[in-house]
Amino acid sequence: MFNVMGFMVAGIIIGYFFKQHKKLFKVIEKLNVWIIFLLLFSMGLSIGNNKHIIQSLDRFGTTAIIIGVAATVGSVLLSIPLYKFLFKRQSDK
Repeated sequence: MFNVMGFMVAGIIIGYFFKQHKKLFKVIEKLNVWIIFLLLFSMGLSIGNNKHIIQSLDRFGTTAIIIGVAATVGSVLLSIPLYKFLFKRQSDK
């Protein structure tokens, strides 16, 4: 846990000092997307390799789908007013 927090704090500090390098951050944004895809793929491999999870899909599959859809819909619905609130406040300044 402390390793994760340490990396995050180090990233914040380095990002602060390199904030003028816009090209670097464009590359990092693209790299972040591919890293997320790689993480999702590796999670899929781990789940596909776990016999217990695969055998339990018929019991947990429907519930997992409902929870996933509800979480996604809830996130989208709540992020819209938050986005409007944050950007309205920035444009007022």
